[in-house]
Amino acid sequence: MVAAVSTAQDELHRRVGVELREAFDELVQEAPHEPAYFVALGRIGVRVEVEAVGSGNALIETYSWIAQQLTVDERIAAFLVRRNAGMRFSALCVDGEGAIILRQALFPEQLSKAVLVRLIELMSTTADTIDQELRERFA
Repeated sequence: MVAAVSTAQDELHRRVGVELREAFDELVQEAPHEPAYFVALGRIGVRVEVEAVGSGNALIETYSWIAQQLTVDERIAAFLVRRNAGMRFSALCVDGEGAIILRQALFPEQLSKAVLVRLIELMSTTADTIDQELRERFA
């Protein structure tokens, strides 16, 4: 773990790790130099990061990078905007490098094993579904 990690971030990172390992066992890989995990569930998997928020708080962010070989153009951007409007949880985003990301965040107060498991499962299946939709329409 990186030395500049806040106490809240470090504590939440450990708690998330325990919950993930209990739920997903060997599917969980811890990042070597940052407060993050990767859950190899589904075709794409889900990255789980614990981010500091100020000096005394932290939150849990989940990500799946989808349709990695596609370049976002006007047609794909329009699809993402329309698809995003129908999402009941999470959001579709395009990062500064042009990667399409499905993401969702949780506050520590929302964390329980049941919530984390359900979130990872939903992120995984949703990422796989949207990835397939994008590939079928735009590849």
